Amino acid sequence: MKTSKDNLSFHSFSDLNLDEIKLAEPSVAAGFPSPADDFIEMEINLQDYIVKNKEATFCVKVEGTSMTKAGINSGDIMIVDRSLYPKHNDIVLAVIDGEFTVKRIAVNDDSLYLVPENDSFSPIKITESMNFQVWGVITHIIHKAR
Repeated sequence: MKTSKDNLSFHSFSDLNLDEIKLAEPSVAAGFPSPADDFIEMEINLQDYIVKNKEATFCVKVEGTSMTKAGINSGDIMIVDRSLYPKHNDIVLAVIDGEFTVKRIAVNDDSLYLVPENDSFSPIKITESMNFQVWGVITHIIHKAR
């Protein structure tokens, strides 16, 4: 099921085709595998790997550039878990006065901020006059490497 809210598109995992994908073992460093290593093929189910609580997890497609320094780019797919309690420095999907935003949570003294990861944007100080809610914690980001 796909739904839209403002310029975010939400997806359930039944929309995604995360069939089992072959995984080469052993794991490799960010270099080349040793030719001497024997590679054992096994299958990995990406849904099992990235979803810890299926009932509370959904996908959101990113639009915008406020989180580029965190490696979140326009067109990426974020995996959001609503069952996790947001902590300092987590990246969250939040709603402020009816508008969705993705930002990093920062707690300073008695204040709560939503901090972008792009110098062109300013942090948002959350005040009592705002209608604010964290919809979930971003657990994974899926993006193309090419």
